[in-house]
Amino acid sequence: MIPNQTNRHSRMIMNDPDADDGLPTDDPYPYYFHGTVVVGFGRGGRKLGCPTANLDDTAIARLPPHFPCGVFYGFANVNHGEVYGMVTSIGWNPHFKNERKTIEVHILHDFDEDFYGAEVRAVLVGFMRPMVAFNSLDELKTAINNDMSTAKGLLSAPETIFYKNSDFFSQ
Repeated sequence: MIPNQTNRHSRMIMNDPDADDGLPTDDPYPYYFHGTVVVGFGRGGRKLGCPTANLDDTAIARLPPHFPCGVFYGFANVNHGEVYGMVTSIGWNPHFKNERKTIEVHILHDFDEDFYGAEVRAVLVGFMRPMVAFNSLDELKTAINNDMSTAKGLLSAPETIFYKNSDFFSQ
């Protein structure tokens, strides 16, 4: 079972803790963020078959102090272009024993080229699973493929699809 797999209508104003929408104030979704794409570890596309846009340290520094690490689903665009579904990992990637926290966005679209230096804008709509170390690279690949498949289904639901049209993507 995937925790919090259904979207809860939440604050449409960028994570405004004072917004009175009747939801608990610790509900972080939706969470809007942006950052510049930098060179990452080089394993997403090559080793895992899942190319990612690794965001700069500024994007990481802007995360709320107690924002959970894990794998999330939502929507993203590159340089104010078309908005696509995405899966994002936030954390230390325990399988690879990373020593620094990263934000890695996998946009569910095939791009013709890399976009280092581009701005990625994204909204996390929900949490899928915690980050864990896997017994093998094949287990990790299977989990990533399951994440992408699950995200596609969740992102087509009426309660999540409206985030795709957020004004945030054109700001």
